[in-house]
Amino acid sequence: MSQPRFVFAVVALALWAAPALADLTWTAEVVPGEPTAQQRHPPPSIRVKVVGEPLPARETWGAFVLRHDPSDVKGLGGVKPTRAIPYHLSTEPLGLVVLVEGHEYYFGNDSYKQAQSCTDSPPAGAPPCKVAKVTPGVYGAIYGGLAALDTDDAIPTTVSSAGPPGSKGALIVYSTDAETRFEGPLTDLSADRLGDPQVQEGKTSRELVAGLRLAQQTLTRMGMRRKALLVFSDGFDASGGSAVAGIKRQLDDAGVEVFVFYPTYVTDYIPDDPATIRTSRAALDKLADGKVARVDDQDELRAAITEAVLALNSRYTLEFPGQTIDPRTRTKAGFVWDGREHPLQLLLGDEPIVNYVEPAGERPVVVLMAPRWGGAPAGGRWWLWLAIPAGLVALGLGAAARRRAPTSPPRPAIAPAASIGSIASIAAAPPNPVRTMMVNVTGGDGLPVVGWIVPIQGDRSFQTFKLQYGETRIGTTSDAHIVLGDGYMSTDHARIVMSPSGFTLVDNNSTNGTFANERRVQRHELVDNDLLMFGKTVCKFKTILGT
Repeated sequence: MSQPRFVFAVVALALWAAPALADLTWTAEVVPGEPTAQQRHPPPSIRVKVVGEPLPARETWGAFVLRHDPSDVKGLGGVKPTRAIPYHLSTEPLGLVVLVEGHEYYFGNDSYKQAQSCTDSPPAGAPPCKVAKVTPGVYGAIYGGLAALDTDDAIPTTVSSAGPPGSKGALIVYSTDAETRFEGPLTDLSADRLGDPQVQEGKTSRELVAGLRLAQQTLTRMGMRRKALLVFSDGFDASGGSAVAGIKRQLDDAGVEVFVFYPTYVTDYIPDDPATIRTSRAALDKLADGKVARVDDQDELRAAITEAVLALNSRYTLEFPGQTIDPRTRTKAGFVWDGREHPLQLLLGDEPIVNYVEPAGERPVVVLMAPRWGGAPAGGRWWLWLAIPAGLVALGLGAAARRRAPTSPPRPAIAPAASIGSIASIAAAPPNPVRTMMVNVTGGDGLPVVGWIVPIQGDRSFQTFKLQYGETRIGTTSDAHIVLGDGYMSTDHARIVMSPSGFTLVDNNSTNGTFANERRVQRHELVDNDLLMFGKTVCKFKTILGT
C-alpha cells in the first residue's frame, strides 16, 4: 500500500478519538478535603471528568477554568485545575472482551494446508480428487495487531494496556460455537491467546450471535462499570443475524462501547452473493453505530486498533481546589460551600464547554456544594447536630415506654379517665416516618449517616450499593455510580443527593420515570425502607448511623 494511502487511513481512523471541542461532555463531583496538621478543616475540592478526548498537554488542560454560573453566584472568580489524571491511571478499571471470528477460511489455513490440483482424467479405480481450499485469511493480521508493542506516548496504544490497573480482559473465538480462550487481567491478554490456527480446521460455520452472547455474559460477569467490546468479523451469521439488533440494545443498555474491525482484503470466505454481503456489513454497522474500521492489510488493522484504544482513553479527570487566595492581592476565588445545589461552568480559556448529552440535549451540571465550609469553624454549634437526633430518640423511647406500661387503670386521684383516654390514643397512633438527618457532618467529630440501595429483583438482586457523599448517579451508562442493566431505564436515569439535611431522590427526566413507594416522583425526600423503582428494577433504600 502506498504511503499516502496509509496516512489517509490513519487520519480517517483518528476521527474516532479526536472530536471537536463541542463534542466534549463533563460531570463534576465534590471530594471532601483531607485534614492536615496545618489545616484541620480544609475546603473540599471538585473533581471534573471530561469525556471526548485523551488528556491533552499540560498547557492545554491547565487552561481549563471551573466557576459558578455567573447568573447564580456573583463576585467569585473561577479556579484552574491543580492536577490532571489520564484515564489509564485512574481508579475506574475497564472490562474488555476481544471477539474473533474463527471460521477456518476466515482465520486462514495456508500455514498447514497445500493447494492441490486434479487431472481431468483420473486413473481408473482411483478415488475422486478432493481439492483443498487454501486461503491466507486474517489470522496473521489479527495476531500482529494484538501483538503490537506500546509506544513511548503518554496514552496507551495497545489492547493489553488500554485500561487502568485492575482492568480485566477476555478473548473469545466463535465459529461452529463460541469458546473463551482467555479471561483474566487485561495486561495478560496477548496475541498468543489466539492459539494455533490449525485448531479451527473443519470449523466452517459463523455463529456471530453465539459469540456476541458469550461476550455479553463475560462482560457482565466481570462486574466493571466501564466495558468495551472489540469485534473482528465479516459480519455473516449462520442464523441470519436477526438477533443482532436485540443484543445491540442490551449492549447499549449496559454501556458497552463497541468497536468493529472488518478486513476487506480477503473475501473468498464470504458467500459470493451481493445481498449476503450487504446484510453482513449492515449487521456490523448496527453493532458499532456505523463506526466500522474497514482495513486492507495488517498495517491498517494495527492503526485501527490503536485508534480504538485511544478512543477508550478519550477521557480524563481534572481536580480543582475549592478555594484559592491570590498571595499578592488576597483576592478569593472558588465556590460557595453552603450545602445547596449550584450550576457550574467549565471553560477552556474563554470558551465554555457546553454539556450536550444525547438524546436529552444541553444539560447544565448542577453540584451539591456540601459539606458546608467557610463559615464559623466547626465546633461552635456542633452540639445541635447531636441534640436534635438525641431529642428524637428520647421521644421515641418515651413513646415505647408508654406502650409497654401496665394496662391496669391508675388511681383516679392521679390520672382521670379522660387523661387515660388521651394517652391511649396517642400511643395507638402510628408514628410518622422521620426523615434521615445527618449528624455533625461539618465538624467531622460525630457519627455520619450511611445510606445505600439494594435491588430486590433482577440480575443484581440483593447487592448493596453504598451511596456517595454528595451525588450518586443511577443509570445504564458506564459513567453512572450505580449501573443497573434494565432495558426500561434511561442512561442517566436518576440521582440520589446526600447532604446535611438527608438523602434526596431526583429523577433526571427519565423516559419511564422514577417511583418512590409506587408513586412517580420528580423529587422525593428519602426515608428508611422506602421502595424505589427505576425502570422495572425495584430497590429498597436503607440507612444507618455509621461508625
